[in-house]
Amino acid sequence: MKFIGYALGAVAVAISLQSHACSVFLQSNIQLPLNAADVSNSDRLSLTRRYLTAREWTTEGASAEVDAVAFESEQNPKELAALRGKNVKTFLMRLGLDKDKIFVHERVIKLSKGKVDPDDKWQIGVEFVPNCPSSGCQNLCNTPKLQGVASYAVTADTLGPAPGSNSFTCGDKREPTKARILETQVWTVRTQEKSLTLVGNDSFGKQEPLSDICYRVTTSAREYIGMTDDQGRTERMQLLGPEHTKIEMKVDADRYPVNGQ
Repeated sequence: MKFIGYALGAVAVAISLQSHACSVFLQSNIQLPLNAADVSNSDRLSLTRRYLTAREWTTEGASAEVDAVAFESEQNPKELAALRGKNVKTFLMRLGLDKDKIFVHERVIKLSKGKVDPDDKWQIGVEFVPNCPSSGCQNLCNTPKLQGVASYAVTADTLGPAPGSNSFTCGDKREPTKARILETQVWTVRTQEKSLTLVGNDSFGKQEPLSDICYRVTTSAREYIGMTDDQGRTERMQLLGPEHTKIEMKVDADRYPVNGQ
């Protein structure tokens, strides 16, 4: 028996989900050098991409929640957290976001045995959410491929995307008739042009390339759809960073039964 693994040379970043029937948001988590107060140019670019997408969700635009953090081991942590929050708010205002639509929360994180928790290493978190009109934002949840839709709830007002609207095909005779689509996200640190190698592990932990697999790679700018070659490699593509890159693979359900699914 085989199960699917990924060897993509990138690190996944966890995001928090909102507790609404349908969640629409875009989030950036930023790690700063110790005692630094300003975000890097690449992180500013990421925030700009997120904002430019979020402001188009509704005619009312978007709001931003800023979580500004300092570790207790940093110099003057309370003041540092406040300065980080102020700097991010100033930058968002320069992008065009109204100051009354930016909500900053400051906090100091205590260390565990003098060490930073790897799962809580981000000193800046920015989450963009839509400003909904009086009719609500249900239409966003029913818009296929809309960036930022994190979850769906099937209700009378929130139907989710139309059946098949998120499907994709490679138009290749090798494409499986009995298919299972597997999804993952990777964190691209910086923009680069490269191909990805998709690798699977057998039940003994032995790796092999996922050859002749139909894939779709989605960045904030475009989609790449194709078939991997006999070495499990995709075409060369421009991966944008820093941001999450979505990867979907259409595998043969008989050839690659997946544990737990």
